[in-house]
Amino acid sequence: MDNKIHRSPRDFKGLHSAARRLWAAGAPKERMTAMMDPHTDPARQVIDLTRSLLQYHYCDNNMDAIIQLLDPEIVWLGIAEHEYAAGRETVAEIFRQFAGLVPRCNLSGEEYQVLEMGPDLYLCAGRVWISTDASTGISLRVHQRFSFLFRRQEGRLLCCHIHSSTPYEEMQEGEVGFPHKMGQQSTLYLQEQLALQTKKIAQQTALLERLSYEDALTGVYNRNKYNEMLTSGWEKDKPHLGIICFDLNGLKRANDLFGHSMGDELICRTADQIRLEFAGKIYHIGGDEFVVIDDERDHAAFRASVLAVELSMAQNGISCSVGTSWHAAPCNVRAQVEEADSRMYHNKRCFYDKMSDKDFRD
Repeated sequence: MDNKIHRSPRDFKGLHSAARRLWAAGAPKERMTAMMDPHTDPARQVIDLTRSLLQYHYCDNNMDAIIQLLDPEIVWLGIAEHEYAAGRETVAEIFRQFAGLVPRCNLSGEEYQVLEMGPDLYLCAGRVWISTDASTGISLRVHQRFSFLFRRQEGRLLCCHIHSSTPYEEMQEGEVGFPHKMGQQSTLYLQEQLALQTKKIAQQTALLERLSYEDALTGVYNRNKYNEMLTSGWEKDKPHLGIICFDLNGLKRANDLFGHSMGDELICRTADQIRLEFAGKIYHIGGDEFVVIDDERDHAAFRASVLAVELSMAQNGISCSVGTSWHAAPCNVRAQVEEADSRMYHNKRCFYDKMSDKDFRD
């Protein structure tokens, strides 16, 4: 026995005509599959159409797309007690009044059951959670029940009956005076939304804090964070403190000869070399200047790390003047920065005194 669905040429013409009307109404192409493919299983078509009607109403607020799927003899029973109408023109006029009034929602927990009621007549019944989108400023979630009846007209399925209801329209068993379960569901949803928004705010706050302290070019700390470290007095309780000042040699010449992009690359390479030993302790305080503030290493370990950075820089073709300061308690970060900076500039003068090409100087 042949179980395939057979369509007449008139059926195909009706399908494509309906698809064009849906497209003109702003329906997404992916939702038009059921209308355009005549070989789709009828139950699959009915579920796709039911889902589309729900999404057009609650997610897209696209009433024109809904109207295109209504049977001329549609009977509609809405959620509210007074919501009842029959006939496509009457129902369409009511639906047009909904345009712009339905807050954007999200659908979840969808359940669909299709019954074939007769030749080309299908009932789709089920339930869906409808939750207002966070962008609406409304926090509400309801478990809606629905039934849609479709019949085939001129080769396409049209909705001839809609019935929507929510459990809180009728009291739950055991409830008196107020739909407590609906209130609990909405409260739970509100709590979930608050938790979600709190998480988003925390993530955004952390991002803003990171951006306010992070150097955009190198990814190390910036001048803002460095200034905070100089004034907060955090070092007074530290048993020891090490400071390193780095100043690139020849950055101006690199910029003049090869362009600022090459100079930026040199700055980033320098940061990478320092990061090998002092990750999380580096501050880019100026164009060619870096400072390391280290309160963890003892004197021997500190000196070993400084030498390791200097050696790595030399091996990678980076010329940098370096000055250091390490003291046991009592520590003073500002005084030690000045000490390290003074030693760095002394080394820088010695470096340039040895250079025969005076244009190499910054």
